[in-house]
Amino acid sequence: MKPGKLPRSVEWASSFAGHAPRLQGRVPGPRSLALRERCLRGEFGSYPWVDQVPVAFESGQGVTLTDADDNLYIDLTHGHMGAALGHANPEIIEAVHRQMSRLSHVRNQPCEIRAQLQETLARITPGNLNLITFYSSGTEAAEGAMRVARAVTGGHEFVSFYGDYHGRTTGAIGTSVGSRMTGPRPSGFFSVPNGYCHRCEFAMEPSTCGLHCLDFAERAIRMNSHGALAGIVAEPITNASGARVFPDGYLRKLRDIADRTGALLIFDEHATGLGRTGRMWGGDHEGVIPDVIYFAKYLGNGYPVTAVAIREEYRDILASERQGERQGSTYGGQPLACAAALASVQILLRDNLTEHARVTGEKCLTYMKEVAERHAIVGIAQGRGLQLGYEFVDPKTQAPSSEIGHAVYQAAMERGIATSPVGPALRVSPMMVTSAEVALKALRILEEAIADVESRFA
Repeated sequence: MKPGKLPRSVEWASSFAGHAPRLQGRVPGPRSLALRERCLRGEFGSYPWVDQVPVAFESGQGVTLTDADDNLYIDLTHGHMGAALGHANPEIIEAVHRQMSRLSHVRNQPCEIRAQLQETLARITPGNLNLITFYSSGTEAAEGAMRVARAVTGGHEFVSFYGDYHGRTTGAIGTSVGSRMTGPRPSGFFSVPNGYCHRCEFAMEPSTCGLHCLDFAERAIRMNSHGALAGIVAEPITNASGARVFPDGYLRKLRDIADRTGALLIFDEHATGLGRTGRMWGGDHEGVIPDVIYFAKYLGNGYPVTAVAIREEYRDILASERQGERQGSTYGGQPLACAAALASVQILLRDNLTEHARVTGEKCLTYMKEVAERHAIVGIAQGRGLQLGYEFVDPKTQAPSSEIGHAVYQAAMERGIATSPVGPALRVSPMMVTSAEVALKALRILEEAIADVESRFA
């Protein structure tokens, strides 16, 4: 690729944003509202921000979305980062169509497309994490990673960190933020503060604390564990809590704690993996190789497929006592999913999208930090690569404000910028195939939404 020339996939996906955003009337419009009413008749729950702004998206091209009322948006969320290579990507469509014409579904049986995907992923996973199993959802992958840890260590306890999110089934929710619907955290699971220096749980300064949060975590492990610690589960950079980046040395010290306690270090790389942060894996920023990673988001560019990668030396342990059999999944790694995933990874590597994410992300974060300086309701702009976010605060108290975060989300949608809020955090995630020009255009419009909301809360 010549200097200054956009990668092929970026040029294609961003070409649709020339006239975006384009709004025909109110957001949501009448057709969106009518579709929402139809869907509500058969649903027993939905995401709260869908209830807040019930836009019905009908189609997407590249980095844009079009709703039922013909409003055109620039997409900074793409299904929580699940379609990062662009809506209706023709290369992925062709790969799935080609596979569908040959073999659409078998369960766990070997086939050519599955072998190709495993071999390709093994070349890019860190260290010797060369053994790969496929699932169809992020939660399944989290549970699969925990099964590996139990089998390898013989333990059953897991420690995780405040603000991380890993899924909604019993084991995964044990490592995540719970709710009344999910019920209590299972026994053997406990959570400790992480190294979020912007809001340190211990009111300490990063320049002098010596990573006190991890010293505390190790003491908490010693106090709470009954000698059966199986895994330490962490996001290298958080997703649901708003692209929190930890201080230098944090991941390395986490690796050290895992080694001292005999636990497996498990990285949830759903959001950070496959180049999103400007390195292939989130752990790469500190050169840390975990024992297990699980990843997905845009692996299938919207097609449900997730993966767990583990160290080569665990092969015999997992094969004994029929442990390996328990890693199966009806739809995990079926041929259509493998075709979508292989095409996605091939595009990532061919177009060097990891480097594109790094360069474009630096430009975006620089602009976002300037926005934070200009607006009192922005507590922090943070992230790495194209995993970015804002935290919004009450301008008088500087306390995190979900009310303001959701107001900015609504104001952005009304201006044709699709994002996703989580409490006071707003995830701002340009696709991997978004050009810097388009990303910055979207961020400028998003700043207009921030200024509008700020005028109401001043």
